[in-house]
Amino acid sequence: MLNRLLLLAVFLVLACSCASYTEDNKRVRSSFLVGAYQEALRELEDSSVKTEKVSALLYHLEKSMILDRMGELGKSRKELFKADRIADKLFTVSVKNTAASFIVNERAQDYGGEDYEKIAIHTMLALSFLQEKDYKSALVQARKINTKLYEIVQDYDEKYRSYAEDAFARYLAGMIHHARGSIDDAIIDYKKALDLYEASSYQKFYVGSVPKGLVSSLYDLSLRRKRDKILKRLRKDYKGLIAKHEKHKSEYKSYGELAVIHEVGNIEIKRAKEFIFQFGKQVVRFSFPYIRDARHYKGGLTGVQLPNGSFLNASNVADMNAIAYQSLEDRRGRLLLKGAARLLAKGQLTEQAYQNFGVLGGLAANAFSAATESADTRSWTLLPEAFYVSKVILPVGEHALKLKSDGKIVDIVKVSIKKGQLNIVRAIVDPVFRTI
Repeated sequence: MLNRLLLLAVFLVLACSCASYTEDNKRVRSSFLVGAYQEALRELEDSSVKTEKVSALLYHLEKSMILDRMGELGKSRKELFKADRIADKLFTVSVKNTAASFIVNERAQDYGGEDYEKIAIHTMLALSFLQEKDYKSALVQARKINTKLYEIVQDYDEKYRSYAEDAFARYLAGMIHHARGSIDDAIIDYKKALDLYEASSYQKFYVGSVPKGLVSSLYDLSLRRKRDKILKRLRKDYKGLIAKHEKHKSEYKSYGELAVIHEVGNIEIKRAKEFIFQFGKQVVRFSFPYIRDARHYKGGLTGVQLPNGSFLNASNVADMNAIAYQSLEDRRGRLLLKGAARLLAKGQLTEQAYQNFGVLGGLAANAFSAATESADTRSWTLLPEAFYVSKVILPVGEHALKLKSDGKIVDIVKVSIKKGQLNIVRAIVDPVFRTI
């Protein structure tokens, strides 16, 4: 009889389980991915994510991406700044929320964001400011990326610090310094970015080889400043790339550089992995979040169509799926420990219910305990899947270029190239013809 009731409890577990955040937010994502941004915004405003206090951070994060794609950059940044304040506030864990998550599940706790999401706030802010040529504000945000990452990982064991510094942030800061004419500062950040990209432990966070444009820019600026040590290293380690770069420069009497930052794809969503089994009188359900190991984005052609008809392939500088996957894997040990303690506490409550209220009381407690043991699959679902950079030397003057991301022409731009200067362009999702 008891086994039958336990089987019924399993049925109740499955029937009572709440829909995940990614299921609740599916319509928003679907509209966003086909470019129906007004519809995505309306659906977000009508969704539970807006009204759930525990998901306030996600509301601002998702809204910021929709507004960004709509071209409402100022409004998008306001949402990102709100999100940043919430994440900072929740970094110091609320005792009330922690107690609720210990007894019920992680979903009962205010969502404070994964490490990579807290960092991505500043990445998106930097790109937004760059689009408007506000280099000073963009640089502030680029610097905050690694500053905040350092603060976050300080309390982690060394083995859980895989994502402790962001190479794209260094590369981004270097490009901003370069565009502003701060050559010495650009060299410092370019070199730090190169060191990170070359590190074997970091290579899982991007696709392919070290970004070619990073090497060529560091080489050119080091030539200007006569940094012989850096030049010697680059000529040794990147002999073929440097030779090709020098040949390309010799084709022009006067030239400058263009850097295009591409945002490609849509990041993997969190999913729930769970196990249900019988342990004595208790039906145990153990559930935890994971991100599918969909690393190394292999989409369509991404880069720049050059005036001579050739195509420059962009270099992958950040694989957000890889970063998200590893960030959550590093957190898994802490999640499992907390989850095990929560299951033990629930088991004790279930046993007391059997003793005090009989089989039906124990069954009810068992069903409630298992049904509420659901993984927290909340995440910033509208983030890009990957960032790429195209860096190209062009003769001084005006140029009309086609930018491609994932095989699609996402932008047609007119760029002005000045001698010895770097012009940075953010690839836009919708085709827009404008002068930059």
